[in-house]
Amino acid sequence: MGGVDVAAALAELYQLQAKDLELDQLEAEMKRLPPELAELRKKWEERLDRLTELKEQLKQVRREYEKNDLELKDLTAKRTQAQEEQLQAESAREVTQYENRIQQLSTRIDELTELTLPLIEEMERLEAAIKELEAELAELKPELERLEAENEARIAELKATYEEKRAEREAMAKAIPALVIREYEAIRRARKGIGVARMVPVGEDRQAFRCEACSVQLPTHVAQKVYQGRQLVRCPSCGRILWKGP
Repeated sequence: MGGVDVAAALAELYQLQAKDLELDQLEAEMKRLPPELAELRKKWEERLDRLTELKEQLKQVRREYEKNDLELKDLTAKRTQAQEEQLQAESAREVTQYENRIQQLSTRIDELTELTLPLIEEMERLEAAIKELEAELAELKPELERLEAENEARIAELKATYEEKRAEREAMAKAIPALVIREYEAIRRARKGIGVARMVPVGEDRQAFRCEACSVQLPTHVAQKVYQGRQLVRCPSCGRILWKGP
């Protein structure tokens, strides 16, 4: 890399990476949900889902009840009319016909009444369950709102710190050649946030080295190139840029 002090650029790059890792931690912390809030949110959402489910069930049962009730009213009115008309019958045959009609209507009324009573009981059960859930949600709401507000304040504080450190990072990056930055950032994206790694001595004689990131021992010629500092050298195992260290 003609005209570029590779050793100095890598020293600055290593410091830049430390700043990037700080930013990564801040981002992760902003996304992290406090356990107490996560637990309460889960409880709230479960009860809200259950409430929606119960209301839908009540709606269906009420629809069935109203259908039966409407038919009951219609049948009762028809039976009353048949009973009144029976009183005006002029022959035994007409009386018998009305009697049969009244019996048919009464049978159907009894059937519907038998079907409707369980619906009334089910509506009462669902209404009680809904009322209980609504009371529980009302009790949970203030605590949930408090925890949400605390979390928003926490995130706002972290964002302020993040923006401050981000500005520091951008200032640091300006001192490093753009070509080095581009290669580093591409590797960092592919390698879980680590784009540059130090060479770490292996053994007491410190004649061999390994990559700080992947711990694989480096071939001698690779270590020599890193120490020469004339070009960017990547770990043959993990592909990260290697720095000889301070």
